[in-house]
Amino acid sequence: MARRSWVYINGIAYEKGVDYIPTRAEAGSPTFVPDIEPFRSPVDGSLITGRAALREHNKRNGVIQTEELKGLPTRMANPEYTLSKQEVRERREYISHLYDKSKLKG
Repeated sequence: MARRSWVYINGIAYEKGVDYIPTRAEAGSPTFVPDIEPFRSPVDGSLITGRAALREHNKRNGVIQTEELKGLPTRMANPEYTLSKQEVRERREYISHLYDKSKLKG
């Protein structure tokens, strides 16, 4: 007769080699996440040395991490503003005029 052994996680028995044994996160056990590597802030150039410093930096500068935006719907900056055909035509003519002017100089 073969020997059998079990692992008990949160009061539930899992037979080794037979049952699926959940990971620590799935079982509700604590998981430790290492601190972040130091980096320079693209906002103000200060050195961010850990998660606490990052939270303080975000609060001081009024910014958030892009990871916190996951799941939010995307939207245009100003969806109700659209150019009329006349406005588009005028802008094209103006840009063309500037381009022609620069060709004469150079």
